[in-house]
Amino acid sequence: MSTTPTSTTDRLSPGWISRSFSRRKKSPDSRPTTSSSQLSPQPSRRSSNSNSSRRSTGSGSRTIRGMVNRIRSASNASIPKTQNQELDFKEVDDWFTGFQRYNQLVTKSERPYTSPEFTKASKQLTKNCGGNLIRGLPEALFDFSLLWCPADASTSRDDNEPSWSWTSHTGRINFPFDPTSCPDTYTTPRSTGETFRSEIQNFHIGPSDAPYTVRRDKNSSLRIRYPPYFHAPRGSDPTLESSTLRFTTQTIPADGFTASQLHYAGSEIPCSQLLNSNGKHCGVLMSHESAISAPHYHGPYEFVLLSRNKRVEPAEHTRKPVQSTMHPPGTPIWDGGRFVWDEEVVDFDEECFKAGEWCVLNVMLIRWDEGRGVAERVAVGRMHEDAWSALGPQRKDMVLR
Repeated sequence: MSTTPTSTTDRLSPGWISRSFSRRKKSPDSRPTTSSSQLSPQPSRRSSNSNSSRRSTGSGSRTIRGMVNRIRSASNASIPKTQNQELDFKEVDDWFTGFQRYNQLVTKSERPYTSPEFTKASKQLTKNCGGNLIRGLPEALFDFSLLWCPADASTSRDDNEPSWSWTSHTGRINFPFDPTSCPDTYTTPRSTGETFRSEIQNFHIGPSDAPYTVRRDKNSSLRIRYPPYFHAPRGSDPTLESSTLRFTTQTIPADGFTASQLHYAGSEIPCSQLLNSNGKHCGVLMSHESAISAPHYHGPYEFVLLSRNKRVEPAEHTRKPVQSTMHPPGTPIWDGGRFVWDEEVVDFDEECFKAGEWCVLNVMLIRWDEGRGVAERVAVGRMHEDAWSALGPQRKDMVLR
């Protein structure tokens, strides 16, 4: 394993034009590589649901760890009934199952937005479950659908599509935090309450003088908590002038944060470690470092608060699913065309930040085009709430394109 130190990393700061980051040599060892180029510990063989099974071993730089042991055979209980056939949306009549199928359809192919299969599925979903698809995203579960991530290192974009939608990404994508596609999450008893919390009161699409208010599904079966809000007037047609997304939320400056590429089995994965200005591991960014640091000519960076997922312990009884779009709890590893079920990315250094059920925030990294007064999405990620609160979040009206 190469022990060559990395070059000085670039900071996420105003006017940040990234230099090329050093690339580590691929290791013949199949174990994952940490941000400090050390080998991570061998996967855990313990079957335990205790909090200790989630703790990072050693220093906070070790950011990939073994999950609890699982049975290796496939389980019909943890995968959709359509596992061995083409996805069928005709019998879907609720958005929990609907988003799970939507996830599979979008993730399994490149540029599905232009495919006849996606067009057909979209019509069936909106007819049976209600709502619209806005730039490819179901408005009923808009919070879920904003948490898409590139599944490759591609930085090319379709400029005709808004940056906040996966339709702008020309490569493959995945949804690593989708509660409908994590067996350990959706099999927990309903009595345990919600598994997802939105931090956004309302999303609006279109011009400021006649915005369309996104109609999110409040069905209790989805186990989502929203901030109290009333449905505002619908406004304009969401299919018209739908490139602009407006909402009010908390933000913090990204000055001083550092992104460091993570590796699995000797290869880069679409996940980078997030370090705060003190060099503490406080979160992750779900993208390749090279994509985050691509040269640009825009203004300053900020982190924007979106939502939270409940942190669920891996269940001993959960079997490895056949569908590659099903993922374990926490922050999963995407390796090629599948999620890895034996290991996970560590969200933060638990020696510096206290663990808790709702302590991790889903955030979006944006950069401003100050000349136009709008921002664009760079990546989504997760950050510990203490690291977030330490920077004094400010409420701000967001305009994303």
